[in-house]
Amino acid sequence: MKNSQDEALRWLHEHVELVEGDVGPSKGNKRSTKETYLDLIELALNGYDLPAFHQASVDAGTGHIPDVQAYSRVTSIVGILLANGRIPEHRQLWASMMTACCEDLHRHEGNLMVDFAVKEVMLAYFAMEDKVDSALSAPWLTALGLIEPYRNYYYTNITVTDKEKLHNINIYNMVGEYLRERAGLTDATAYFAAHWPHQLTLFDENGMYKDPGNPTLYDLTTRCQIQLLLGSGYEGPYREALDEQLKKAGLQTLFMQSAAGELPYGGRSNQYLFNEALLAANAEYEACRYKELGDLKTAGAFKRAARLAIDSLHRWLIEESPPRHIKNFFPTDSGYGTEDYGYYAKYMATFGTFLYIAVLSVDDSIEEYTCPAEIGGYAWQTSDAFHKVFANCGGYSIEIDTRADAYYDATGLGRLHKRGVPSELALSMPCAAEPKYRLPETVRGKALSLCAGWMIEAGDVQWLCEGELAPECKVVIVNEALDEVEWSVTYSGGEIPEGMRIRETYALTEAGLAIGVEQLGEVEHVPYYQVPLLLTNGKYETMITSEDKGISVVMGDYRYDVVSEHKLTTVESKLGNRNGIYTLARFEGEMGRPLQLLLKLTSGE
Repeated sequence: MKNSQDEALRWLHEHVELVEGDVGPSKGNKRSTKETYLDLIELALNGYDLPAFHQASVDAGTGHIPDVQAYSRVTSIVGILLANGRIPEHRQLWASMMTACCEDLHRHEGNLMVDFAVKEVMLAYFAMEDKVDSALSAPWLTALGLIEPYRNYYYTNITVTDKEKLHNINIYNMVGEYLRERAGLTDATAYFAAHWPHQLTLFDENGMYKDPGNPTLYDLTTRCQIQLLLGSGYEGPYREALDEQLKKAGLQTLFMQSAAGELPYGGRSNQYLFNEALLAANAEYEACRYKELGDLKTAGAFKRAARLAIDSLHRWLIEESPPRHIKNFFPTDSGYGTEDYGYYAKYMATFGTFLYIAVLSVDDSIEEYTCPAEIGGYAWQTSDAFHKVFANCGGYSIEIDTRADAYYDATGLGRLHKRGVPSELALSMPCAAEPKYRLPETVRGKALSLCAGWMIEAGDVQWLCEGELAPECKVVIVNEALDEVEWSVTYSGGEIPEGMRIRETYALTEAGLAIGVEQLGEVEHVPYYQVPLLLTNGKYETMITSEDKGISVVMGDYRYDVVSEHKLTTVESKLGNRNGIYTLARFEGEMGRPLQLLLKLTSGE
C-alpha cells in the first residue's frame, strides 16, 4: 500500500466493518471504556505499598524527593483514581504526596526529572481541582508558581545548546508549562516561541517524531504529549502545525499495530506495558478526530485499535500479582530486559499516567469497526528514517527492520505475531549485539533475527543481522490481498560480499509465513537462514523438538513450527532479548537454489 493519508483512508473505507454484539475479553460487561481504563490504572497502583513508598521517597528532614519523576507519577495516578471515586482510603496520603511534590519541584535545578514531573502534578491537580478545599490547594499553586523553566528544567535551549540533543523531554516540559499557564501560574508564550520552531523540524514526512536513533516508542510518546497539549485547550500559533503532524502519524500507528495488538518494536524503552497504553491513548484521540470529521468508519477503526492494544496486556496485568511492567515473567527485582531508567517504581506508574491520556479522550458513543491489525491484507513501510516494513494477513503480522540500531535490535525479520498466540513464542523483537538493557550474566548479547546468511572464506557463516555497516535495501510489494500478501527485500553492500545481493521473499497467508532466500549476482555462496527459538519467558519453559522437516517449539497450548526440507542444525546457546531467552536453529541450503521455509503458529484453544 502506498504510505499516504489518502491511500490509508481509502483502504479503511473499503475494508472495515461494524463490530456487532459484545466485544472485548469480558463479553456481556457493559462497563464503559473509561471505567475499564480506570480499572487498569488501579491495577498498576496495586504494585505499590503506598505508605511505604511515600516514606521511602521523601526525606523526612528536608522534604527533598530524589526520584521526583517516579514519585510524581505515582502521586498523579492516586489523584486520578480519587477524582473518579476510587481508593478513598488514600485521600489523606495523596494530599501529603501532592504537598511534597509541589514544595520540592522548584528546589531542583537543571534536573531532567522535573521536566517530566511538572506535567504529572498538574494533571493530578486538575483532576482533583473541584474536589479539594482551596485552603489545601492554594499552597500547592503558590509553590508551583515558583517554578522557573530555565532554572528547574534541564532540556531547554539554554542548557542544551546542541539542538540535536534537544529532543522529546523538552516537549514534556512544554506540556507542563502549558498546564501551569492554564492554572494561571505562568505565560508560556515566550518559552514556546524559543522551542517549538526547532521541535517542528523533527517530524518526518509521515508526521512521526524523530528522537535520536528514531525509536518507535519515542515517536508515539512524544505525539501523545502533544495531543495532551492540544486536548487541554492550547490554541496558540503552533497548534495547526502540530495537529497536522498528529493527523498524519495517527494513521501510521494504526497500520503498524501488530496482529497481537502491540506497538512495533524498535529502539529504546520498547516492550514495556506503557507502550500499549500510549497506543490506546493515541487511538482514542484519533477516534474523536474522525468522529468530528463525520468519518465514523475510521473513528471506529481507531476505537477498535485502542481496545486491541489494551486487551493484549491482560496476561501481564490481570493474570499476574503484582502486575508486570515489562513483557516477561522474570522476577521484577532482576530488572530483566530493562534499561537502567526502566525500573518498576517508575514505569509501572508510567503505565497508569499514560493510560490516563486515553481516559481524557475516550468517547464511548463511537462504535467499533474492525481495524487493520485484525483485517490484514496489506504491507506498509515507514519513512527511511524509521526503516521498518510491516505486513499483515491471515491473522499474522510481521515487522522487518532494514537498518537496525545494534544497541537495541538487529537487522532482519524481528517479529512474527499471530492473533491469540503469545507474542514472544516466535519472536516479538530481535536480540541486540550490545544490548543497552539488562540480561543475566549467563545470557549473551548477540545480534539475532530471522535472517539470511552466507559462508565466508574462513568457513564461518556471516549473518545479515551481524553486519557492522548498514546494507543498502530495496523493498518490493508484489501482491496485497485479503488472503495473501507478498513482498521481497533485497540487501546489498555493507558486509555482503561485493557482487552479491541477498533477496528474501515473503508470502503471508493464514497458513503462515513462507520465506525464500536467494543469492543474486556474480558471486555465489551457499545460502543459510537462522531462526531464534524460545527457551523461556521467565515463567514457562518450552519443549523444542526436531521434526522430519524442520523443528517445533511448544509452550502450553501453543505451538510454533518451522518447516523446511533443508539441512537443520541446532545451536546450543542462550541469547536474550527483553521478552525471554532463545536458542537457535540454522538451515543450510544448496548452491544455486533458493532456500525455503514455512513458519506457522497454532493454538490448542
